[in-house]
Amino acid sequence: MRIEIVAEVANAHQGNADAALAIAEAGLAGGADAVKFQVYSGEELLVRAHPRFEHFRKQAFPASVWSELIPAIKGKAGASGARVYCDVFGVRAFEVAQAAGADGFKVHTSDLGNAPLLQAIAETSSPVFLSTGGSTAREIAFAVRSLARPGRPRPVLLHGYQSFPTPLEDSCLQRIAWLKRQFGPECDVGYQDHVDAEDPFAVYLPLMAVAAGASTIEKHMTLDRGPKGIDYYSSLEPNEFAAFVANVRRAERALGESPDRFAESERSYRRTMKKFWVTTRALPAGHVLTADDLVPKRVAEAPPDTVERDKLIGRALVRDLDAETPLTRADVRQKVWVAVVARIASKRLPGKALMAVDGMPSLAHLFARLKQATTLEGIVFCTTTLVEDNPLADLAVASGLPCHRGSVEDVLGRMLGAFDSRDADAVVRVTGDDILVDPDYLDRAVRHHFATNAEYSNLHALPSGTEVEVFDLQLLRDIHRACRAPEDTEYLTLYVTRHPDQVRSVEVPVDEAHRRNFRLTIDTPEDLAMVNSLLVAMRAKGKALTYRLDDIVAYFAGEEQSGKIAAHKAKRSTAVPVNTEIEWGRLARS
Repeated sequence: MRIEIVAEVANAHQGNADAALAIAEAGLAGGADAVKFQVYSGEELLVRAHPRFEHFRKQAFPASVWSELIPAIKGKAGASGARVYCDVFGVRAFEVAQAAGADGFKVHTSDLGNAPLLQAIAETSSPVFLSTGGSTAREIAFAVRSLARPGRPRPVLLHGYQSFPTPLEDSCLQRIAWLKRQFGPECDVGYQDHVDAEDPFAVYLPLMAVAAGASTIEKHMTLDRGPKGIDYYSSLEPNEFAAFVANVRRAERALGESPDRFAESERSYRRTMKKFWVTTRALPAGHVLTADDLVPKRVAEAPPDTVERDKLIGRALVRDLDAETPLTRADVRQKVWVAVVARIASKRLPGKALMAVDGMPSLAHLFARLKQATTLEGIVFCTTTLVEDNPLADLAVASGLPCHRGSVEDVLGRMLGAFDSRDADAVVRVTGDDILVDPDYLDRAVRHHFATNAEYSNLHALPSGTEVEVFDLQLLRDIHRACRAPEDTEYLTLYVTRHPDQVRSVEVPVDEAHRRNFRLTIDTPEDLAMVNSLLVAMRAKGKALTYRLDDIVAYFAGEEQSGKIAAHKAKRSTAVPVNTEIEWGRLARS
C-alpha cells in the first residue's frame, strides 16, 4: 500500500500568495503526493466579536488569488500527478476551492456537524478528508453518513489535532486502530501530525502512525522556522521534509504489500528452516505409522513442503522407507473423493446440466468421464434442496452416485455436508459446467497433490472445461469456518489465489502440447454448441467417452475448427467482486 503524504501549507504563508506558492513547490520537490491549503474567510469562520476575527480576515486570500494559485501548483505538479487539496471552512470556501480546481477537500473537526458543507461535498466525486481530533464517535458518524453516496471515494478520517504544538504524550496513536475498528468498513484512516518540529518524534511519530495503519500522513511545512511565524510550531523546513518523505517511503516498504503474503526471502526462509517428519528407523511397506515412527527434523533435500503429522499417523506405508526419510503424503494410503457441484439455476443458460450433448445430458457425460479415474474412492453429487434441482438429484442416483443436498447460498457448506459421514483426505472439486474432465489428468493431479504435500492443486494450464482442482478436506473446512462471507464460496478458487502464501498450493505439471487457452466450459449457448460439436466428432472416431486431451487439441487444431476456437477461446476472469476475506484467527478459537 502506498502511503499518501500531504504537505500542509496551512497559514505558514503569512498571508503572502508568493510564499504559499514557494512552500507548496518545496513540498512537491520534497516528494509530497499532495499539497494542502486552508481556504476560508474571516466572516465564514468566526463571529465578528471573536478576538481573532481581524487576524483571520487579513490572512485569508480572496477567490481571485485561489483561482491563480491552485492551477499554478497543479501546473508545477505536472507528470508527477501530485494533487492539491483544500481545507474548506464553509460552503463559500468550498465553492471557491472547487471553482479553482482543487482535487479534494478536507473538513475540519469544527465542521463535522456542518450539514450544508457536507452535503455540498457529497455531491462531488472528489476525495474528502475528515479531521477527527476532539470529535466524538457520533459526530464522526454523522459526517461519514452525510457523505455516503454511490460511487464516492471512501472518506479518510485524519486523527490528530493542533495545540501549538501538540504534546507528544497527547498524541494517542492507539486511536488510529480504534478508528479503523469503528469505521473501517466505510473509511480509511490517516494521521495529521502536530508535534513540535524540534522534537525528533516529529519524524518518528508519523512512522509509528504508518505502522499503526495510517493510509495518509499530513505534515506541516514552512520555508524557515527561525522567524517563528504563523503555524511554525510543527512545520518542517524543506530539507527536513524531504528527509521525512524518504523515511516514510522506507517505512512503507517495511510494511509490505499485504500482511498475509511472504516476501521471496521469507519463502526461502520457510523452505530451509521448517522441519519435516522423518522416519526414526527403516520401515517396510504396509507398516502402519505410529507416533514413535516419526520425528521432526530439518532436511537438506526436502519435499516441496511440510505436512502435518496427523495426516501421516495411523496410515499404512505404500513403500519401504529408510531411516530419516522425509515423508510425503504419497508415502501413505490416502482417500480421495470427487465432489460434483451443480444446480439448475444459471444466469446465462438455465438447465444446462440436463441439456443434451451427443445424445445424453451433459451432467451424465461428466459422471461417465469421472468414473474412468483410478485414484478415487468415489464420486458424490452436491446440489441444493430446491425442488427445481430434483431432476439433477434423480440423474445422479440413476447414474449410480450418492447425492447430497444442502444450502442454496453457501456452496462450500453444501459441499462439505457431503463429507460429514464420508472418510476423505482430499476432495477433487468439479463444477457441472466442466464436463470434459480428462481422467488421466485428474489422476495426475491427485498423485502430484500428495507427492508435494500440497493443500490445493490445480490444472489451470489445461483448457477451461477440462481441468479439476484438488483440495484437502481440512483446508475446505478451515476456509468455511474462517471466511467472512460463506455466500461467496461459489468462487472457491479465489479463496486460495487471493491468499497464496497461507495455503500450500501447487500447479500440476501439464504437457506442453496440452497447454491451450481454449474455452470449453459450458456457460452459454455458444459454449454448449462448441462442446457438442467436439463430442459428436469423438463419437464418430469411436471415442464417445474415452477421448483424451490429445484428441481435444487435435480436433481444434483442424482447419475447420481452428477459426471457431480462436474466436471463442478466453480464460475466465478472476476479477470477481466477491468477499474472499478470511479471518484465520477463528481457527485458534475453540
